[in-house]
Amino acid sequence: MTNCPECDAQVDCGAMIAGEIFPCRDCGTELEVLATAPITVERAPKEAEDWGE
Repeated sequence: MTNCPECDAQVDCGAMIAGEIFPCRDCGTELEVLATAPITVERAPKEAEDWGE
């Protein structure tokens, strides 16, 4: 387990792999798993609009 960088709630991402994106159950912030040993998460980067390109 680790904590959400936005709201500090505990998030469980034990079965996830690096690069996986998931929402925080408390605040809804999209988080990305950066590493699994030790578990490290950060706010996921926002996707840019592609405007149909």
